[in-house]
Amino acid sequence: MSEMPSEAVLSWASNAVGAGAKVLAVKSLHGGSGPWRLCIEHERSTHEVVLRVVGRVSRLQILTGAAALRVAEQHGLAAPRLIASDLDGRTTGAVATLETAVPGSSASPNTVSVERLRAAGAAIARVHKVPLDPQPDLPLKIHSLQGPHQDDWHALGRRWATRYGAASESQKSAVVDAFSELTGLPADRARKVMTGTHSTPLPQLADDKLREVGRPKGKVVFLHADLWAGNMMWNGETSVVLIDWKDSGVGDPGVDLGHLRMKMAVQYGLDAATHVLDGWQRESGHEATNLAYWDAVAALHTPTHLDDWEPGFDQKGTRLSSEVLTERRDIFLRMALDQLASR
Repeated sequence: MSEMPSEAVLSWASNAVGAGAKVLAVKSLHGGSGPWRLCIEHERSTHEVVLRVVGRVSRLQILTGAAALRVAEQHGLAAPRLIASDLDGRTTGAVATLETAVPGSSASPNTVSVERLRAAGAAIARVHKVPLDPQPDLPLKIHSLQGPHQDDWHALGRRWATRYGAASESQKSAVVDAFSELTGLPADRARKVMTGTHSTPLPQLADDKLREVGRPKGKVVFLHADLWAGNMMWNGETSVVLIDWKDSGVGDPGVDLGHLRMKMAVQYGLDAATHVLDGWQRESGHEATNLAYWDAVAALHTPTHLDDWEPGFDQKGTRLSSEVLTERRDIFLRMALDQLASR
């Protein structure tokens, strides 16, 4: 939400910390909107907590985050702990959760150690040790950052933009109507998505290949489903806590592993993905399966051009251009497609 939390919400949050507690400070963690970091005083001690309220995130994401933190606590995973929740909004007038604030830093270093990358892989492997069936607030995920339906918005937009571009002028309105019906977008927004989405041969090839080979069947486990540098809170090079569980669910471990490998490969180079895999396999005690498929899924679930992306660096720690980051993503994707082709 773009405005400060209401007095009712802040009062609820302070009372959750303890009777007589009061809020000393409210800080946005996302450019002027929620979530909010609260400093609360209680019995001469101060407590840092994180408040999430429906606004920038949806009601479903709040419910998912609460369910995920309960599972994480039940299994002793390194994650924030849920302090309180108002999941129907009856107390505060807004669906909200309150969780512990995790100390440390989520800033991306200019250079990254092998130990840090292995620790990141091991951290998500511990999450994957939790077998879990789909449930209303923790649904099946077939890719990271999956929305209300299972289609990948980037791949879907490219697919329909190609159809729109190939249609004759008399057919374009029908394409817009079909895309609008599929996505629930108003017609003007649907047209804007298709006319504003660009593609290159590589993601189109990857999209076709993944639909050809089909999603592999694997075990279903607990997933974080939004792994990137900003959702890992570090103290040192090997102690990491995963935060921001609002997109969690269940599914194949490859959903998380491929996404984290792709993110680190783009940010730090292809060797980084190898070290993440090494850490995951050491912690899991077995080799990852269907790695090429899930790597390709992760790379396909990105914009065609990485113009607005996390910072990426070369081996000397120099920040790289979006063109170089896009090239890194494309190399990662080509390698996955080559491995799929050799199956």
